[in-house]
Amino acid sequence: MNSTPAGGRPVWRSVGLSGLGTAARLASSLVAISIAARALQPHDFGQLMFLLSLAAILGVPANFGLSTWVLRALPQARAVTGTSSDGLSPARCVAEAWSARWLGSVVMLLVAVPALALLSDPVRLAFTLLMLAMLAEGLAEFAMAVLRACGRHDEDARLGVRSAWIYSLSVGLAAWLTGSILGVALAYLLSRALVAVLGARMASRAVPGGLCWLGWRVAAHRTRASLSYATDYAMTALFGQIDALVLNHHLGPVAVGLHQAGMRMFMAASQVMPVLANVFLPRLAAAMKTASDTELRQQVVRMQGTFVLVGCLIGACFSLVDEWMVKLLFGEAYLDLLHLLPWFGLLFQVRCTVAAWGVTLTALGAQAFRAKASVLHWLLILGLSIWLLPVLHGQGWLLALVAGNFVLWMAYAVRVQLTARLRSRAGLALVLTALALMLLHLGLLVQAQGWAGA
Repeated sequence: MNSTPAGGRPVWRSVGLSGLGTAARLASSLVAISIAARALQPHDFGQLMFLLSLAAILGVPANFGLSTWVLRALPQARAVTGTSSDGLSPARCVAEAWSARWLGSVVMLLVAVPALALLSDPVRLAFTLLMLAMLAEGLAEFAMAVLRACGRHDEDARLGVRSAWIYSLSVGLAAWLTGSILGVALAYLLSRALVAVLGARMASRAVPGGLCWLGWRVAAHRTRASLSYATDYAMTALFGQIDALVLNHHLGPVAVGLHQAGMRMFMAASQVMPVLANVFLPRLAAAMKTASDTELRQQVVRMQGTFVLVGCLIGACFSLVDEWMVKLLFGEAYLDLLHLLPWFGLLFQVRCTVAAWGVTLTALGAQAFRAKASVLHWLLILGLSIWLLPVLHGQGWLLALVAGNFVLWMAYAVRVQLTARLRSRAGLALVLTALALMLLHLGLLVQAQGWAGA
């Protein structure tokens, strides 16, 4: 099986280059969050995470799923006849998405104004800084998506390493020196703004014409055309962010701080998912146009198998975290996190599997189906949480997330198997293998929880 598409780097070289920058960001994020958690303690750390999550959710209009659209449309435009499935040239793809991003940024700032009125005076300035940081972070992520879609994984890796150093030094030092939410928020904004400037310069050199503004009318047109991508992105963005709002309402800021300490570990590890997606999605999108059915199925199964394997390995690591590691990362105030980490491990395994089949659907162009399925899976999660949160507290929320994401994966898997070009026995066998591994993880987890309570 050939893993080197025509005219491109070998898959594993691309994964390695993208993984280098992401690994640096993962490590720096953990260091910065660890210092902030120690300096602020669970209550203030929980409040910081609440504000950050609120800013991230309100920042959804600025992102609008345009990075995903670029990752699909730009490789198609470069691989086939010089135009994407929408009939756009590579330069036009990037310019339209860049224009739509700025339109979304204006909408984001308008949406944030009412939110400021609902917050108390001590946290308003911190929230404003975090909102601006989310805007800058979105621009940086878009620039990285352009680099990956152009196959410039080496430049993406360099930008990722620079981002890691800037973020860890600024946020870590601010948390250590000031010990305040406002100090951390200011450092977060400055670090993200600097990375956004660096990323925009690199992305401008990657495409003909650079990152140019095409006007409000073009921006509005691209926004309307990308609605399904935006809906799917919004549903994905809720993950790891809506947790803080729900838990703060039901259990208070201390529970938010404890949960978000684990979620930050989860999100740091989750950086492997966009790395794999950003490498495989452009290749699959191009293969949809140029490869035979047999070659396409082979690429899909290889991609999905990689996601499942990575999810199982990292998910198991969450269950192996010991008391000394929690003390090292966050301090003794967070020892109750040990009861949650195995559930985070199971959730990671399920999320990786969802991501694998989700990438397949995006490459297929079934973004509308993804958006509808994502809405339904969040309704299921919120419904289950009403029943599980009062009984199991933080574990109940994680169990609701596991159940909702499992149903989402089943919906994705059925949709893929119903597609004639992608239907294969190997794909079905991979579904059954992933299911067996999840059930094994769940069985061991429940058994261990039972022993702990005995």
